[in-house]
Amino acid sequence: ALPGTAETAEDEITILFTHDLHSHLLPAANETGGGEYGGYARLMTVIKEQKAKDPDAILVDGGDFSMGSLFQTAYPTSAIELRMMGAMGFDVTTFGNHEYDYLQSGLKSMLNAAVASGDPLPAIVCANYLPPVEGQEGYDAEMWAALNNYGVKDYTILERGGVYYVLFGIMGIDGNDCAPNSGMILEDPMTVAQETVDAAVKDCKDTYGVDPIVICLSHSGTEGGKGEDYELARAVDGIDLIISGHTHTTLREPIVVNDTVIASAGEYGRYLGVVKLTRDGGLKSYELIPVDETVEEDPSVATLVEGYKTRVEEDYLSKYGFTFDQVLVHNTYKFDTVDEVYDTQHESTLGNLFSDVIRMFAIT
Repeated sequence: ALPGTAETAEDEITILFTHDLHSHLLPAANETGGGEYGGYARLMTVIKEQKAKDPDAILVDGGDFSMGSLFQTAYPTSAIELRMMGAMGFDVTTFGNHEYDYLQSGLKSMLNAAVASGDPLPAIVCANYLPPVEGQEGYDAEMWAALNNYGVKDYTILERGGVYYVLFGIMGIDGNDCAPNSGMILEDPMTVAQETVDAAVKDCKDTYGVDPIVICLSHSGTEGGKGEDYELARAVDGIDLIISGHTHTTLREPIVVNDTVIASAGEYGRYLGVVKLTRDGGLKSYELIPVDETVEEDPSVATLVEGYKTRVEEDYLSKYGFTFDQVLVHNTYKFDTVDEVYDTQHESTLGNLFSDVIRMFAIT
């Protein structure tokens, strides 16, 4: 007789995740070591491979899905990023600080454009970072109308394969600091997170009669094994998994604190994160799957990306007489990498270029 406590694949659940995609629909060249990383068509291939192994897997994102490539120029008018995520089967995402780069006017335009497209879209959750309410300074009825039109909520309850998930979104303190013109009001992440967990778990129990898996899509981050999401996990009870965005951290092994698993898969779609939990929230396995030049492109997503290149030309580049793949300049100087820009204060060719351009336009 087989032992009654033996574990099978039916005892585990799968969460696939990304964060900080930053409009990187196309693959990019590695700055060091050669090869390429990312690209939504390759990412889709990896997602499909994982869903073939577990059809009940959910797919979530930790925010900053926009701003970082030429596709961002169509953000307010065409909502390319959310529509691509919907086409790829993302279930839920949250706002990162870069979703506010076009200010409230750009955000509400983007949300309305996404809904008007009629395309499948991921749910958006955000519990502690919302606009002023009526009667408060900065209240914008149109902003609230756009959020309601899209259906943005503090949390959502998702059922997949008989398992119920509570997913909620949190903006971190540094995330707020990085969006000084967002017009949003930051409520204390830890206080709101605990209130949201308690309310959402009760909602799930009252409605469905079951205890859910609780997932926080946090745009807060970790650094050096600690950071805001570490403190969030330590302070808030009842979170099974934190998808930790914002700091572009790549956690080769998850951080586990207060029975909460913290997961990060780096930026720009370099990896697809895969977390497997037991049905009571315990960690079974954790993996970061590389998305690189060895991965075949998914043809349907590759076609969508090519179509959105045309949309960028129509929405933005046509104003200046340019096309998407047009080469504007051949640069003979080495520019700093992102890490080098942040590493030390030093003379920078990239900084000099920006300064020269600003000076040129100021003079002319």
